[in-house]
Amino acid sequence: MACAGLTACCALLTPRCTFVSHLFIDRLFRGALRAIRFHYRPVRYLLTRVAARRLPAMGAGPLGFVRLDRLESAPLPAPDWVRLRPRLSGICGTDLNVITAHDSFTLEPYSSYPFTFGHEVVATVTETGPDVTGWAVGDRVVVNPLLSCAQKGADQCPACRRGDYGVCRRATDGRGGLTGFSPLAGGGWSDELLAHSSQLRSQGDMPDSVAVLADPLASAARGVLDEPPVDGDVVLVLGVGTIGLLTVRALRLTGWAGTIAILARYPFQARRAAAAGADVVLDSRSALYDWAASQPGAHVHKPTLAPAFVEGGPSLVYDTVGSAATLRDALALTREAGRIVVVGGAGRADVDLTRLWYRHIRMTGIYVYGSVTYGGRTMDVFDAALELIRADDLGPLGLVTHTFELEEYRDAISVALSKRERESIKVAFRPD
Repeated sequence: MACAGLTACCALLTPRCTFVSHLFIDRLFRGALRAIRFHYRPVRYLLTRVAARRLPAMGAGPLGFVRLDRLESAPLPAPDWVRLRPRLSGICGTDLNVITAHDSFTLEPYSSYPFTFGHEVVATVTETGPDVTGWAVGDRVVVNPLLSCAQKGADQCPACRRGDYGVCRRATDGRGGLTGFSPLAGGGWSDELLAHSSQLRSQGDMPDSVAVLADPLASAARGVLDEPPVDGDVVLVLGVGTIGLLTVRALRLTGWAGTIAILARYPFQARRAAAAGADVVLDSRSALYDWAASQPGAHVHKPTLAPAFVEGGPSLVYDTVGSAATLRDALALTREAGRIVVVGGAGRADVDLTRLWYRHIRMTGIYVYGSVTYGGRTMDVFDAALELIRADDLGPLGLVTHTFELEEYRDAISVALSKRERESIKVAFRPD
């Protein structure tokens, strides 16, 4: 509280003084830096997975494994790294999967514990290493969270050599593959984090509430650019959270003028889906199946001992959730020889894959980070996302619906999990 009070007092002065005050406060309270961290305890994690069906936010409660810690300030790992003070850091569905214990245990080797959450970050540079060029203290930046061979100062692994640095083999080296899941870099749900200079992108005059959407837009854009619709496609987007809405927007921004349908159960979601560019907004799962069955030549079939499915439904489905329910719907609705693009963080799911092989449906998994082709150029998908934002201000969509201080982390997580009651879409921490 003393830290916040000093900052508020200096904020009455000039912006430069406000920034200098942060540096003073960093030094005055060094050793008392706040960080929301995940402490992995396997037995407690398993118990939370069961309890979270009724109490989704239990993992962030007193008996859980998420807590606000006080840490010492870490040294820069190498001379080409920088220190950052987060200004806004989003809560992602991936974070919520971890907190509610619904993540797959397969991901355990890709993280080291404890780690500080927060991979969607806009920040201010507070220190630069001696080998850093192009960046200075006070710069406002967006952080590309990927940590591959280049960021770790290592020789390129086979994946990085072929340009697939999003699947760098060093993700299992104990330093993590992503800011927000790495003890090397820390994360944005904190008073400071560290980043390799190559991870920084200039924020320019972009508002924080728009710039913080760069990472989820990159996720949406990767799915759209790697698996774009073609003439004659009918597109369905499953999921109407941040990535679902941004998938709709990315489709429109990259030139798709055909049909985009989306299921939005609540009015606040429906309004944003229409604003993003969806032209068919459905309000229930039964309406979704009716719409799919209304496609030319489509038919609903109900096997005696299996759920209903549609022959001749949409030809391209983007699943931006990756849950068992959405994967089942994708497999039930996609037409023969169609495509399913799984953009959401899918884990273990009990699904019937019969239509996948019997009807020649292609299912592709998308992990956001890496190179894409956009506008005839090969570039990092993060840079493509920033180009899309600059071409079309996402601000009017109002996707950042709630912000919280770090001490309010339990409230923030509860709101992020309470979409219907709180009308939440993107919830974020504002450490300042």
